[in-house]
Amino acid sequence: MIQRIQSIYMLLLILINIFIVISIDSNPEMSLSESYFGYFRPYIDDYFFTEILSMVILINIFLFKKSALQINILRLIFLILIFGLLNLFDERSLESSFTDPGLIYFLVSFFLVFMSIRSIKKDQSIISSSNRLR
Repeated sequence: MIQRIQSIYMLLLILINIFIVISIDSNPEMSLSESYFGYFRPYIDDYFFTEILSMVILINIFLFKKSALQINILRLIFLILIFGLLNLFDERSLESSFTDPGLIYFLVSFFLVFMSIRSIKKDQSIISSSNRLR
């Protein structure tokens, strides 16, 4: 499971999502313990998306025997990321959206999801070619 390259890509995607949630602000009122267990969680609507996405990706890693389902879930995540990117451009002016660090999150996430899908398809082709040899 972990030795497969798509699992590494998905773990990197989880780490990016967790980093987004943990690095809320450098504001002392928003420290890590308070943001998870305390009262200071005003951004719950903004970061609920990344927490749920991390859980879905973690579950997706353990579906390594069902590669077709894994690809479909990753495609759904890709579509969710597209809607998130459209939301990023919708809320702000175009000039401030291109300089926003959130754009880097979406670009890296798109790349990792694309590479995960690509490596799962490679595994499927290797398995199907080995089945033909049997």
